[in-house]
Amino acid sequence: MRGSLGLSAYRTLARRRGGAEFVPPRPRPTGELIWIHAAEEGNNRALNDLAHRLVSMRHGCHVLLTAAHDGFNTRGSDAVIAQDLPGEHPDVTDAFIAHWKPDVVIWAWGGLRPNLILSAADSGAYMMLIDAARDGFDSRRDRWLPEVPRSLVSKFHTISARSKPAHLRLAQLGGALEKINLTDPLRPFGRMLPASDNDLKDVTQALGGRPVWLAMHVAADEAQTILKAHRQALMASHRLLLILHPAQTGDALDMIDIANASGLRTTCWSGGTLPDDNTQVLIADTAEDLGLWLRVAPVSFLGGSVRPGHTSCDPYLAAAHGTALIYGPHVGANVDAYSGLMNAGAARIVNDADTLGRAVMQMIAPDQAAQMAMAGWDVVTQGADSLDSIITQVQDRLNAVQDGNA
Repeated sequence: MRGSLGLSAYRTLARRRGGAEFVPPRPRPTGELIWIHAAEEGNNRALNDLAHRLVSMRHGCHVLLTAAHDGFNTRGSDAVIAQDLPGEHPDVTDAFIAHWKPDVVIWAWGGLRPNLILSAADSGAYMMLIDAARDGFDSRRDRWLPEVPRSLVSKFHTISARSKPAHLRLAQLGGALEKINLTDPLRPFGRMLPASDNDLKDVTQALGGRPVWLAMHVAADEAQTILKAHRQALMASHRLLLILHPAQTGDALDMIDIANASGLRTTCWSGGTLPDDNTQVLIADTAEDLGLWLRVAPVSFLGGSVRPGHTSCDPYLAAAHGTALIYGPHVGANVDAYSGLMNAGAARIVNDADTLGRAVMQMIAPDQAAQMAMAGWDVVTQGADSLDSIITQVQDRLNAVQDGNA
């Protein structure tokens, strides 16, 4: 039985409207597949982070991402698949689910799509409604046909609500209280990059307590600005070391030439020489060692933000490593993330070499850097318990399927 008269009427109307045939963009990969849907505008980043965490934890697992607003950047991962959401014609939703055969469905916020939910539930997928909000169940359809969301909520095996009003709303819709958990809102988080323990030990010993700042993912046309700011900061702290990390490793030689022409004593990490007391600029020209430099530097400038036309850095990734953040005015799609970190006291915006140099001089003070780094850590770890709970439920379900106990 697929539910109420209101739900039956909705399905009849959806069928009469017709709809395009579902054409799979690619074959379904073998093995486990989790489908995550982002129904709330502006929360794609948090769910993208969740997807990449899941595939990193389960070898051979794939995640399908869909969204009601905007799209997803799969970040170059073959294990994460982004696809447009299909229409609501029952034949289309059945074909979508039949093709992807998700083992677990994670639907975030609300904005439930009746035919998609029913097709997924009928397939036997494990259904999770996460980060539910009160306004996720307050559309015109939900108000006029309350039996529709009531029927759909019952299809989920587990439900998490981000607030007490959301918890109450779900209970009013008939959600079983024992399966509605009250959790913190799901937020974006920063992933930790790997770093060699031996390299970290060697670099730390070579620095001998020197003040250090990092300029990461620096575009070629930003190098002059960074080096000018460093020369300015050296006037206040003559032992200050700049670790200059090019966005493109092929730009390293040009940056070495620019630094040398500026009268700055420079060494290159790939040359195998550790910085000594006379080194003023270390060119970090190996992409795989960024995690090392983020651990070393208490203050980091995030490149791609000085001039328009570049892709700005992920500020959550940098903040997760315990470094205070500086950035320029051109951050593009990451503006909300940067603004949130700035408002939390974890980041500072600068406009040019002079303001960057002054910011480095002020923030390199240990107490200032530590305060800002802690503020950033608080931001990127908010909602960690909610994230861990979701991952645990998914792991338990998939492990049970593997063991034949589902």
